[in-house]
Amino acid sequence: MRSNRLWAGISCGVALGIGAVAVVGATTPSAEAASTFTVTPQQLQINQNISSAAVLRSNRALNYLAPIRTTQTDNADTGNNGVKALSSIPGSGQGWTVGQLAPGQKQYWANVAANGALTSSSGPTSGTGVFAASSSATGVYVVDFKTNVSSCSWTATPSFPTSAPTPHLAVTAGVANQPTQVSVSVYNQAVAPPVLVAGAFSVQVLC
Repeated sequence: MRSNRLWAGISCGVALGIGAVAVVGATTPSAEAASTFTVTPQQLQINQNISSAAVLRSNRALNYLAPIRTTQTDNADTGNNGVKALSSIPGSGQGWTVGQLAPGQKQYWANVAANGALTSSSGPTSGTGVFAASSSATGVYVVDFKTNVSSCSWTATPSFPTSAPTPHLAVTAGVANQPTQVSVSVYNQAVAPPVLVAGAFSVQVLC
């Protein structure tokens, strides 16, 4: 008859700081002599510290992922099915707000055509967070990043589909009572003084 034996003895003195040794042995029909190994209280303490650190890191990771977690997904997904496709997870792709990240960690950008149409951006392609752009007058544009960027750094650069016909300058400014928006004015520098002119540009935001 095959038999397997596994026994462990751990002294209660470990909790009190008293030295102890844990011994584990196993025998099989093919090996009459038992193989043993010993574990010191210090090694057990190291393993416990490693496990505690792993739990803390896991908790921090879950908290950091709060923007894409929902009660529904937390209750439904135990992780037993491995990594799921983003399309199957509610809220995925919405990203973090500026306030949830350390300074300098969040960047936004948007490319705007001369007529004020948004041609491409770093924002989502659907939902309430989609960036928007418009032109209120010749050379005057507003880009809405749908998140508070009032305390961020803004820069804008004129852009041309082909070659630049005239030297342009793009100037950024905040919009009163609109913390999610950045105003961009495009000037023709070929004349003195420079005048506003319709022109495409790229605007970058660093928070």
